[in-house]
Amino acid sequence: MFKYFYKGKFILLILSSLLVAFLFGCGTVDKMEFYGDTKSTELPEEVNGIYLGATEDKVEEVLGKPDFIEKSEDKTFNNLIYGRDKENPEIELQVSDGKVNRYFFFSNKYSSIKGITKGNSKEDILKKYGEKYYQRDETGLKIMGYFDKKSKVNIEFSLADHVEGIMVSKID
Repeated sequence: MFKYFYKGKFILLILSSLLVAFLFGCGTVDKMEFYGDTKSTELPEEVNGIYLGATEDKVEEVLGKPDFIEKSEDKTFNNLIYGRDKENPEIELQVSDGKVNRYFFFSNKYSSIKGITKGNSKEDILKKYGEKYYQRDETGLKIMGYFDKKSKVNIEFSLADHVEGIMVSKID
């Protein structure tokens, strides 16, 4: 009887170890770890007339009043959310000190300045942005990103079979 108990305990120990290794092995890697090894790409990014550094007033002038506003717990930034569903927005802009420092869009209603939008393929991105990119994993999606080191801008495309979302942010 103890023989089966120890064998079962051993198998449980092995399975637990594999699970822990899998979970820690699938962690995310910060995009800045790729900064030094990734060549610069010119990224004159804006979406529908909104650009990094635009004021909150400019955002409202172009896009109207946000459907939702989320304030960070430490009150250092607000997220201006556009779309009917707060959990599945069309576009979300992060505003700090009254200026846009990051934006995400998840709808084909919006596109990057080079015409990439939700639904495009990795090949479409390569045609428009070129080969100077990095890749990383984030919460089950493949991320393809570019840095503009002169303008201190980063753009990332989250991909499943196609583009699911696009994030543009300032590099500090």
